[in-house]
Formats: sequence, C-alpha cells, structure tokens
Amino acid sequence: MGAITQAKQEIKQSQQQDNSFAGLIKRCAPQLQAVMPKGMTPERLTQLAIATYKQTPKLAECSVQSILACCMKCAELGVEPNDIMGNAYVLPYYNNKTKRMEAQFQLGKNGMLELVRRSKQVKTIRTQCVYEGDDFDYWEDETGVHFSFKPNLEADHDNKNLKLVYMSCHLKDGGFVFLQMSKNEVDEIRERSKTSKFGPWVTDYAAMAEKTVIRRAFNRGLLPRSVEDANTVAADDSTPIVLDEEGNRIFEDPLSPEPTDVPANVDAETGEIIEEVSE
Repeated sequence: MGAITQAKQEIKQSQQQDNSFAGLIKRCAPQLQAVMPKGMTPERLTQLAIATYKQTPKLAECSVQSILACCMKCAELGVEPNDIMGNAYVLPYYNNKTKRMEAQFQLGKNGMLELVRRSKQVKTIRTQCVYEGDDFDYWEDETGVHFSFKPNLEADHDNKNLKLVYMSCHLKDGGFVFLQMSKNEVDEIRERSKTSKFGPWVTDYAAMAEKTVIRRAFNRGLLPRSVEDANTVAADDSTPIVLDEEGNRIFEDPLSPEPTDVPANVDAETGEIIEEVSE
C-alpha cells in the first residue's frame, strides 16, 4: 500500500472515530486499568462513568479532560462514581478562574471510610448524626473519653434539627478516637465547598455531615493514614490534574480546547441551570 493511500485511510479512520464521551472513556480503559486496584475492572468503571454523564446533563458542558481526570481519580482509589453507596461523585461546576465548566471529584462518606479501613489498623469506626430530642452526652476524665447516645425515634430528624455529628473509632492496638462537630461547624465547611448548593450537600446532607467529621479527624492525624491517602483527602472537592511520570497531562481535552463562556441560563457560582432568560 502506498504512503499516500495509507495516510488517507488513517485520516478517514480518525474522522470516523467516536469522539462522544462514551467513545473517549472507552479508549481510556487501558490507562484506567493501569492504576486501579484488584477487584475493579475498567469495563465497570466506564459503564458507571457513562451512566453518570447521562444522568448529569451539566457534565456535557464540562471540559472533557476534567471529567476523564475525575474518572482516573476514581480508578486510582478503587471507588465507583455516583453509585448508590455514595463512595464518590463527579460533579459539574463553573470555574471562575478558567471561565469554563469543569467536573469536580468529591469523595462521599463511604469513600472516606474506605480510606480509613485500608490502613488495616481500625477495628470499628462509626459516625452518627444527633438531632434535637436525641439523648447525647460526652465527657472526658482520667480514664479517657466517654460518650453516650440514645436516639429519640419520635423526634423529627430533619436537617434543620441537626445538633451535631460525631465519629467514634476503635483501633486494633486498643486506642480510641472520638470527635464531634456542631451543625455550625459542619455548615461552615459546607459553605467553603464549591458544590455547597448542589450535589450530595443538597441530596445527602446527613451523609456529608458524617463525612466531614471523618475528614477532620483524618486531617488532624487522629486516624491512621498513608501519605497517599492524606494527599487524596487534601485534594477532595477539587478538579484533579492527572500527570504522567514526566509531568505531562495524561488527558488533553480534544473537544473543548478553548475556554467557553458560561451560558446565560447557568448560575456562575454553582453551575446549576437557572430560569431561562427572556429576550
């Protein structure tokens, strides 16, 4: 076959290449498989990524590179995005710095618990939301930290009635970790999140409150952790930048190489669709 003929065929094949998100994520399967732990398959992750993309229409306006980077982060951690277990989320938001829509990776409560359990130093770990009407007490004396909790099943366990959230953890070496946060402290953390007005902070507030107390204990060094896990927690609630060994971006954005203006019917702070603007 002549060089010119071969070149024409290659150009034709590239033009016929599936550049939809489904096509792109499937072509990235080898890269995903290279970093994911045993027990997880790139087929499963790509299926969930495609489902997430379809179920979250605003992701179609995001940088494809940012979505793929979030999928790579899920692969590295061995967590499934936007699954019913609440392990991790891929969320759209408008980045004021880049002036474009981007996908953001966010660990869920169960994803954070998974990081703790991977240390294999934890015997049990538990989180609990305490509401108005529940019986809760916490004290510390010369023998250590103590607490008691008895829920009031007749009380209104609505988000507005949350008093505090706590985490208790028994370590295999006999140690005990306890930490509590008031609702005001949780809401202060929420307000600093770029996804405070949409996503799991709205749909799963209690789970996010419980995740927040785990994260605080994690960041304070109260829970066993590795350097990798510490970096993961530090990068939570952000758009990951995935680099190769030479420091180059693994994923480039073939569909949106230039920044795009935010549409008129999109909230610039949250990325949410707002009412149509009348002409």
